[in-house]
Order: sequence, then structure tokens, then C-alpha cells
Amino acid sequence: MTPRKLVIWDSGWAPHASEFKRQLGTAWSVTAEEGNLKWFLEEVRDAQAVVALSMPKEARSRAASLEAFLFPGAGILQTDPESLPKGCRVVNVYEHETPIAEYVLMMMLAHVTRLSQHLESFKEGRWDGSGRIGGAPHGELAGRTVGLLGYGHIGRAVADRARAFGMSVIALDREPEGQERLAGMLRQSDFLVIAAPLTEETRALIGQKQIELLPPHAFLVNVSRAEIVEEEPLYRALESGRLAGAALDVWYEYPNPGEPGYGSRFPFHRLPGVYCTPHYSAWSEGMIHRRIARMCETLQQLERGEELDRVVMVGTWRP
Repeated sequence: MTPRKLVIWDSGWAPHASEFKRQLGTAWSVTAEEGNLKWFLEEVRDAQAVVALSMPKEARSRAASLEAFLFPGAGILQTDPESLPKGCRVVNVYEHETPIAEYVLMMMLAHVTRLSQHLESFKEGRWDGSGRIGGAPHGELAGRTVGLLGYGHIGRAVADRARAFGMSVIALDREPEGQERLAGMLRQSDFLVIAAPLTEETRALIGQKQIELLPPHAFLVNVSRAEIVEEEPLYRALESGRLAGAALDVWYEYPNPGEPGYGSRFPFHRLPGVYCTPHYSAWSEGMIHRRIARMCETLQQLERGEELDRVVMVGTWRP
């Protein structure tokens, strides 16, 4: 029996091709490349499944055999069913709520304890913040309130950990629940965590008006999609001190592999009290193992002719 074919066209997952082969066995042939479009256009011709972030338009007409497009992440970058052949199912494969929730708590703790400030001052021999010399005390998470915009897998994982630290949690579900509820949550939030999917309803949901509802001491964490928060109002609020700080792990601009970049037309990375990280919160060893296992389970479902879990879109393009 001819094995089915999986094409991995992604710099994050191509290096793990041997693990895919080990878990899938002889029922699947696995081929992988990190960014060669010409290679992909050839390989996709007889593939039943693809692991990638997007389907290039040049590949659509060549992917006649494609049955499943595995998107390694939450949501999808392409939302047009015409971008994929008819019947091809787009499947979300995330498994990243644990490291992202840990990142959120890490950043909230770093902010409330002024960790970066004290690490730097101690390098100079200063004991700022020490009770032994009458330094200013730092804060605690206990008793603070975290507002969660989005209460899916990530939001729930953050909530569980926040409650373990003695925090109060206010959450709005995945879709907006009205400006009145949002305004109420913002006014009460010491920390605002953006964990909602990017949709037409959530795009630019947090703008200048919403930022002004946050207390001046509030700290914003975005681990979802940058575009949910308007770029310039956020920068101006942080630059002026209207917001006390932020942790930003998702960005408005992404460089090509190997190129430098700061994620925005504004220099967020130069602002005090702002932690800028390169979309890395989810990229843990444990998440990689879980995600590969989930993708292989999905391919085995496909092989057995079963319904696939987490289908978020089905292709409609016909030649």
C-alpha cells in the first residue's frame, strides 16, 4: 500500500521531521524543508497533508490531493476558504497554554517586584529595595486583579495560576461581550492580559479610549495578536507613563528569518518598564513534544477516515 505523504514547510517544524516519521511509521512518508518555495510547489503535488503557516497562492492549483492543512498555532493567518482546494480541512494544533501562562505570570511577577531594575542596580553594588538599608518595598501579586480578554485555553491556564497566587480574576470570553462589560473589566484591572483570537470583532478592540479606562498603575500583557491593541495609542500611553508598563510577545511587524527587527514602527523596546520578547512565550520543549504528538494523532485520524478535531476552515477552491 502506497503511504500517504506529509509535507512540512516551516522553519520551526522541519527540523523535527525525524520525530514525525517515528510517530507516524510506514503509513506516511514525510518530507521537510524550511522555506524553499520551488521545493514546496513540487512536493505538494501529491501530498495529502501539509504543516505550514500559510498556503502560497502559487501552490493552490498544485495541491489537488491535499486533505488536511495543519496550522501549528492558534487561529489561522489565512481566512479565505478559496486559498485551499475544496474539502481540505484547516486544523489548529496549539498545545501551548502551559508555557504561555507561565510567561504571563513571569512577566507580572517581574513587573510587581521591579526585577530588572534591581538586577541592574545590584551589578553596580547597590542594594536598592533592600529592607536592610531602608530601601523602597516592592509589590505582590496577591490581592491584585487580572483582567483576561479571552477565556479559552490560554485564558483559563492564566486564571488557574493567577488564583494560585491569590489574585482575583475577571474574564471576558473569546468573543467581545459588549463595551459596558469590557469597560468595567478595564477599570478594575491591575493587569490586563490579551488572550483573545484576532477576528474582525477583536481587531483594534483596545484603543485609546479603552487604555484610558485602565488605572495608571496597570500593566498590559499581550500574548495573542498585536493587532487587538492599537499600536500608536499603546506606545503613547507607555511613553508618557499613562500605563505603568507592558510585556509584549506578539508584534505588528515580523522580519524575515535571519533579519533583525523590533516588531513595530515605534521603539517599544527602548521604553522603561516594557518587556519586549520575540514571540517566544509558547516555544518550549514540552510544547514542541505535545504539538508533534497532536499533529500525528490528527494525521492518524485522517488515515482512518475519521472526523478531524479542531477544524477551523474548509477549503472551497475548485479548478
